[in-house]
Amino acid sequence: MASSLSSIGVLWASLSLVAALLCCSGFYLPFWIQGRLLGKVDAYFSSFRRCNYPKVTAQGVVEIVQQCGRYSRFWDIPSPWWQASTVLAGLGSALSLLVALTALAACCVSYVIHTATAKMAGTLQLLAAVLVCGGGAVYPVGWDNREVRDCCGNASHVYRLGTCQLSWSVYLLGGAVVLLVLCFGLSFSAAARQDKSADAFRFCDRPSS
Repeated sequence: MASSLSSIGVLWASLSLVAALLCCSGFYLPFWIQGRLLGKVDAYFSSFRRCNYPKVTAQGVVEIVQQCGRYSRFWDIPSPWWQASTVLAGLGSALSLLVALTALAACCVSYVIHTATAKMAGTLQLLAAVLVCGGGAVYPVGWDNREVRDCCGNASHVYRLGTCQLSWSVYLLGGAVVLLVLCFGLSFSAAARQDKSADAFRFCDRPSS
């Protein structure tokens, strides 16, 4: 099958896929920050999921549920800043995945990508990077919520984690942002050059005046 991409375009498509996988994994996995719950087990948070959380039994005893899960409803997310972070990072991840799938299709199918659409795809990748960065920027504003303070101490506040620390999903998102910006630059050379012989044929085929 013919490709819509140049050799640089194939590299762009490959990096786009890696960026999308990193972005979606970093967004979904709840390992953004790590703390300690009741001094017993590690607790992890993302913008809309968490691992290991306290639960009051029917007997009134507090037990720790050692599993990962998302909040039942969007409005159950404990901070409006985390809600905003979920929307921004989620949109960025979806955009990165959409462009990656389009770029992969262009590896096998002609006329999927040309110069203008490659630049548009690159611009969408830059927008995805901005959205993910925006989600990451507003997330620490919500570090003063009760759930974080239960695990990170009362010293946790806006942009201050207390006894907690950043975990590895944040680094996945950071790597995704770097690759998305790189893909934006590569997209300007991603489209295959048009066949000159085909251009000449179209020129000769024009009706004479």
